[in-house]
This record gives sequence, C-alpha cells and structure tokens, in this order.
Amino acid sequence: MDRREREREKRKRERPLSTTDDTFLSFSETTITIVMLLASSTARPTSSAPLTRKTTTKKSFCTTAHHHPHHHHRTFFTATKAFPGVVPKGETRRRYECATRKRRLHASSVAVAEETTTKAAPASGTKYEKENEIALDAVRIASTICDKVQAQLMRMDEKSITKGDKSLVTLADYAAQAVIAWRIGQDEPDMKFLGEEDADALVNGGEDGKEVLRKIAVLVNEAIHSFYPDAKQLSDDEVAALIDKGKGEGGPEGRHWILDPVDGTLGFVRGDQYAIALALMDEGELVLGAMGCPNMPKTGDVLEFDDAYSYGFSPRTVSKMLAGGSSAKMDWYKGCVFTAVRGNGCWIWPTSPDIKVNPTKVQVSSEFEPQKARFCEPVMKANSSQGFTASVADNLGIESKPLRIYSQVKYGSVARADADVFMKFPKAEYREKVWDHASGVILVEEAGGVVTDAGGTPLDFSKGRYLELDRGIVAASAALHEKLMQAIQLSWDSAAL
Repeated sequence: MDRREREREKRKRERPLSTTDDTFLSFSETTITIVMLLASSTARPTSSAPLTRKTTTKKSFCTTAHHHPHHHHRTFFTATKAFPGVVPKGETRRRYECATRKRRLHASSVAVAEETTTKAAPASGTKYEKENEIALDAVRIASTICDKVQAQLMRMDEKSITKGDKSLVTLADYAAQAVIAWRIGQDEPDMKFLGEEDADALVNGGEDGKEVLRKIAVLVNEAIHSFYPDAKQLSDDEVAALIDKGKGEGGPEGRHWILDPVDGTLGFVRGDQYAIALALMDEGELVLGAMGCPNMPKTGDVLEFDDAYSYGFSPRTVSKMLAGGSSAKMDWYKGCVFTAVRGNGCWIWPTSPDIKVNPTKVQVSSEFEPQKARFCEPVMKANSSQGFTASVADNLGIESKPLRIYSQVKYGSVARADADVFMKFPKAEYREKVWDHASGVILVEEAGGVVTDAGGTPLDFSKGRYLELDRGIVAASAALHEKLMQAIQLSWDSAAL
C-alpha cells in the first residue's frame, strides 16, 4: 500500500459516515455523488387541475457535484465544503485548510411551528386555495428543470448566456418560465403574466437562437410529461409563445402573476442557492407567493461559517440525512418550497412531491437577542453596500457575521428565522424589479414579518415592472422593525458627515 492509499484509509477511519444498505457514496478529488434510494411513493395529484398526474413511483434521488477551479470558492456542491475529508491539492488545499480551521457549525434558532396533522392543504377554504395548489405544482415542475440544468452546468455540459444588459441567463430561466406559464394556463388561459424573460433573442437569434430554443423545448416537454404523461407535446414555437407570456406590464387593476424563473442566476451557475419565485397580485395587492429553493435544506442548522455564514452540508449533516428518522421532524431533505396565501401563514413543503411529509408552518424570530441575532445580505458587493449593512448591524448590536445568500432565498431565511434581518442597499442608480422581491415579500409578511424600503414605506408592486424605493429594502420581525429603522437612520446620518 503506497503513501496515498495509507492516507486515504486514515481519513476514512477518522471521518466515518453513517451509511445504510440503501446508500452508496462515491468519492474522488473532484466529484461527489450521493445516491439515496427513497421509499416508493406516488406523486400527489393537484386536485384543481384538469390534468392527469403521473402515478409511477420514483425510486431514487441523485445529486452529482463537480468542482471546477473557475467556480466560486463557496460553491454549494464543492467537495471540500460538503465533505472536508476530500482534500484538494496545492493552493486550493491551503485555502481549504485555512477555511476548515475557521469553519464552525452554528445551531439555528429556527422558529418552526408544530407540523400540521390535518389532511387539508394549508390554504384550504381560502379564496386562493386553487391558485395555491397551481403555484405549488408549477414551481415543483420547474424545480426538476433547474436541478437538471444546474447539474449540466456543474459538469460543464452547458454554459450560461450573457444578455444585452450583461446579466446571465441559462436554459433553465427560459424553460422554467415556459413550464410555469403552461401550468397556470391550464386553469387560467387568459392570465396576465409578468416575467423576467422573453423569447426575442431565441426567435430572432438566427440558427444559434433556434438551437437554444430546441434545447429549451426538450427540457419543457420532459418536465411536463414527467408530471403529466398525457399532456400534448409542445412545439418550439409554442414554447417560445409561453415564454413571451411574461411580457405583461403589471399594474393596479386585475390579477397578475409575477415570476422570476431563476432568481439568483449567478448563484445558480456556481452551484449555489437560487430561487424559483412566483407570486400573484390581485387589484394591486400581493395575495399569494410560492418560492422554490431546490438547494435549501429543510432547516437552518446546516449553516456553516467561513468569513460569512452560508448553507452547507458537513459530514455530520450528511450522516443525519442518510440515517433518516422515525418522524417527519427528524427527516432531512434538500429542497424546499415556501407557500403563502394572504391571511393564512407561511408554509414549507419539500420540493419533491415524492417526499411524503406534512407541510410545516414557519414564523419569523419572536425575540431579538443581539448576541445571537444574524442578518442576511446579498453575496456580491456590487448588488448591495456591505459596508452600510455592517454599520446598521453594529448599531443594532448584532455581533454575528452576516448570512450571505444568493437570490430570494434570503427572504425564506428570515421567514423561518434562520436570520433575523434582511438588508439590501443597492447603488443609487439601480432600479429594483418587482419579480426580484414579490414572492419573498409575502412569505415574510405571512410569517409575521415586516418588509419595507429603508424609509419604512411598504413596497408597492402595482407600479409596473419596477419598484419605487427609498434607498433600499429591509425585512425583519414586527418587533425589530422599528429598531431597524432607527439603526438605518443613524448609519445614514453618520455616512453623511
């Protein structure tokens, strides 16, 4: 046995992982594959839809992750983040060893209410019960597309596209928007739809555009038929038309669905957090939200620290996930969908309908203890002034480092009390779009929180495609919001000196 094999055997002895006959773990220096065979189960039909759901059992769950030197060092699926026993070489190894010394797991103060035991859906009996079921179903279908495309990006089988405004877009952005438009359209063929993407670059992009559209159509049809085998096959032109349904302008009258099909595209292409963010506005008021977070763990006690907190999977966490539990509260899974109907609270479901656990009602943190509190903010400094948020946190007495997350997953973190505060202070010339916040805002509000601009004014989504804001956006519990406003003003006055 050579030196390398002896070291490998030593690492195995020092870092055992709980495994069962249903689990196979495969390691290499650049790849981690986790395969968990789940109990056979039947997909839950959506009672409101005039469609026939697939009832075949789904037998396996597979996540494959690849590390690439050009990816962000905190990539969600990076081997060194998920399993410290897999050690890289050279400079990457030195960075890993430094980060490992600093990393520590921090127990979450998740405020999760007791899981519902009723068979009725959380929105049962409400005005928007049917729309809630449709939104949950639509986001789940879109999640299957995003999972697949993100895996392709990690394998470098596909790549992102840079749009004219220099923002990133992927096959998943287009395909998820088409699938969600299709699913809503089965019940509301005349819907008004306000989405981030359009098909102009695909339709008018020559042969390259047609080739991308063909790939998108394949993804869309595969996803639809995995849930509804009897659904009609969609042509490329029909898929393009579905994408273009998102060209709505919004407004204060009527009903408008608002969608960001892949919120946090930079996190998505880096294998990190992202959200499928869907909301419904009725007569100018947000009334429903459904936000899929396919990489978000069920609870926040997998937060890991390396300069800032992030969601990660340590060997301890993976052991728990693989071991399972005797009750729904002990079961671990990756992939959450948050849903909220106005006046009915905020709930978490598994992304996969094949995971048979009851939805869980969540609430924002009930108390504010500065020594234990956490605030979350965007990952990229270009998207928000991290110096200003640090000043506000200091004025509040928060001692913890920030929880930095891509996308509207930040709203989910506040809704279920992984963090006490969310703050974003973009550059003065930047205009926030409604789809970047609509879904997350109603989730936090229904979890008992308050979301306003930095001046304390509630966000108005009825003005079209853009929000009108005073300096930035903040979210917190009702008890903390007033203190937050005071801390912001104090930091603002200090910065003006």
